[in-house]
Amino acid sequence: MKVSTGARVVPVLVLAMAALAACGPEADKAGSSGSSPVATASDASSSRGDSSAASQRRAGGEEGSADGASRDRSGAQDTDSGSGRGGEPQRCASGSLRVSVENQESGAGTTHFELAFRNTGTAPCALTGFPGVSFRGRDGAEIGNSADRVETTRATTVTLIPNARAVADAQVLNGQAGLSDSDCRLKSVSFLGVFPPDSRDQIDVPWKASECSVRGAHGLKIGPVHPVR
Repeated sequence: MKVSTGARVVPVLVLAMAALAACGPEADKAGSSGSSPVATASDASSSRGDSSAASQRRAGGEEGSADGASRDRSGAQDTDSGSGRGGEPQRCASGSLRVSVENQESGAGTTHFELAFRNTGTAPCALTGFPGVSFRGRDGAEIGNSADRVETTRATTVTLIPNARAVADAQVLNGQAGLSDSDCRLKSVSFLGVFPPDSRDQIDVPWKASECSVRGAHGLKIGPVHPVR
């Protein structure tokens, strides 16, 4: 009996051990597969944080690019407008101007004429305001007062393309023009000393006449440069 009982117990133990052995690997397998998809609260938070951070980095990068592109475009526009301003014609330099007396007419004790400024350069240039004008003797010395400004006409900017011209209206007393000898004192004039607007470089323009040399005479007057009418 004991032998047979032992014999029966052994197969039972073997079967039990076999069952345990079969359950162990399945449990391990189930635990492993279960831990992978299940996220703890901290993991989920971390995952959301990582995802949010990644999204912000992407959004930030895209926004930065958009902002950068906007600044670039804005900068390009600013640069273009700056180029427009820098591209505006420069002031006409004396070296690129030829000045002449035109449309000279005398009557009622006064001679009216135009000082014409022609752009002899290769690029457009601009003139704004009043030229400086005075009578000069053969030695270059100034005779009488420099021209008084006639400011009844508003000064504007005139742009001259190459070979174009603008004019300034001028007038002068005819000789003594009713003034006493002491108030006039006529002297021979050889040329007009002309300073284009905003220039310190004189241009000599022939003018053969006798004009008052007394500084109180104020016989010469000049208006602003304007387009040819």
